[in-house]
Amino acid sequence: MPHLLVVGAGPGISAATARRLGAENYAVGLVARREGPIAELGATLRRDGVRAEWVTAEAGDPGSLTAAVDSLTAALGPVDVLLYNVSVGRQAAVPELAPEDLLADLAAGAVGLQTAVRAILPGMRHRGTGTVLVTGGGSADRPVPSMATLGVQKAALRALVEVQARTLAPEGIHVVTATIRGFVGEDRQIHPDRVAALYAELVAETAGPPERWRTVVDLTP
Repeated sequence: MPHLLVVGAGPGISAATARRLGAENYAVGLVARREGPIAELGATLRRDGVRAEWVTAEAGDPGSLTAAVDSLTAALGPVDVLLYNVSVGRQAAVPELAPEDLLADLAAGAVGLQTAVRAILPGMRHRGTGTVLVTGGGSADRPVPSMATLGVQKAALRALVEVQARTLAPEGIHVVTATIRGFVGEDRQIHPDRVAALYAELVAETAGPPERWRTVVDLTP
């Protein structure tokens, strides 16, 4: 049974992607900071017949996140698809933003991707294939003044994806980010199911020739 690992699990994009791939017989591992949201999502997936496990961890803490990935890998097997869906929406403009908060948000919103990729890499290398999906955002290009760290997170995330993609493609590992250019929600600009459908398409793309793989994909309203 293939394994989808979601870091930054919640009720929107993560839940929609877990349902989509869970319906395709993926087991789903969930990681988030708080027990409540992932326990609720995990229980819902189980009711729908999806094998699901979950662990709490801090995405910005390499030790915490690595331990969570290792735990879920032990329970569900090597990771076939990683979805990194972490954003820190801190309400702080430049005059009020403490450097320590910027460091913490960058650690969770971008550096954690590298932690997660390093943790899943041995299994993907062993099988010679794998997909890493990364949720980006339009704030990478148009930062939001009231949320000064968000654009920094997303710009760093995109740059990291591009270097990971170039490095890992020769090993059969497809790394790709979707730049979500709008608000996501059931009655907002972009429905979560649209993002999940794109992610399922990108997973299927991994089976094709690497020269046709996409690395940065825009999703607009």
